[in-house]
Amino acid sequence: MLHRLLVLVLLSLSVFESAQAQEKEFFNPAVAKQQLALPPTQVMVFGVWHLDAASANFQLAWLEPILCRLRAYKPDVILTEALPGEQVMGLDAYAAYHGDAGKYAGPTLEMAKSAQAEMQLSAAQALVKADSLARLGQLTPAQRRHLAALFVAAAEPFSATVQWMRLIPVDRIAQDGVSPSLVKRLNRFVGLRSELSSMAARVAADVGLERVYGAGDHASDVALPDDAAMKAAVEAEPGLKDLFNHNTTAFRAVPEDTMKLGSASQVMPMFKWKNSSRFAALDADAQWFSMLRSDKMGRTGRQRVAAWEAQNLQMAVAIREATAPIAGGRALLIVGAAHKPFIEAYLRTFTDIELVSVPALLDSKPVGCPD
Repeated sequence: MLHRLLVLVLLSLSVFESAQAQEKEFFNPAVAKQQLALPPTQVMVFGVWHLDAASANFQLAWLEPILCRLRAYKPDVILTEALPGEQVMGLDAYAAYHGDAGKYAGPTLEMAKSAQAEMQLSAAQALVKADSLARLGQLTPAQRRHLAALFVAAAEPFSATVQWMRLIPVDRIAQDGVSPSLVKRLNRFVGLRSELSSMAARVAADVGLERVYGAGDHASDVALPDDAAMKAAVEAEPGLKDLFNHNTTAFRAVPEDTMKLGSASQVMPMFKWKNSSRFAALDADAQWFSMLRSDKMGRTGRQRVAAWEAQNLQMAVAIREATAPIAGGRALLIVGAAHKPFIEAYLRTFTDIELVSVPALLDSKPVGCPD
């Protein structure tokens, strides 16, 4: 018996060592971080629960402790969950395949087509001109107004919002390619509760950036399962809807929820919760891993998770592209908290990306920042 036990132990050790050796043979591009001549590029993935779903009592002024810390981070590039203009126009061009792009970016598409007609430019031509103008630096009010119009034509309204925010109110007028109707639209964008405007565009304007980048993706929605099949599969699995809706003991135990924001003191705890490793684990398990475990969901569940992974991979790619010119710099992505752990997992595999801790940022107290 003792001899047999010893043989089993030795066999286990041999298998373990073999597995370790095999693992070392796998190519891992992230090991390049140990050889970088320049410092790694820092990326902060800041998770949010979409602010346009907050209660009517929510006030943008309550965001100041968060915004102050994001300004102190001093990002060189800011990305959002909005679709990039290239994809908005691409989805519209391929509507027969992807469906109506308006369901993802209706106002953006309508504004873009109107501006393109007025300026006699395609979206691509407008973006080329916008990039060229933005690189000049120290723009005049007239140049900023024209740049805002170009960004709108390029289907990049939140970059236009950055320009509008960088203008003093008396300079936000209908000139230099900006029509009276566009003035009204951009004034509304400046005051939106959405994190796209109230956080990303606001911080970009405050730190002197000329634009924000859309990292969102819906082109990968072609991988989604049929709506009817998905609904039937979910309804066939007891308790799945409760998991999707966070209607569980683990989630109910934590009061920090955007829809329940009723005072300024609740904002910081809510953001800390949404960016915690505990939330990431619970949410991923509830929304995605639950479908993988379900035999009733079957291939429909697997297909839905595949589409989700593809979407997050596309966002990681957008970050990689946007950070290419700023090696050693800082990037900030403001995105729905459910995306955060998946995007971070993919970013860890890149050759020169170093993730920045959001909890550490929120726990910090930069000079001049309120609690």
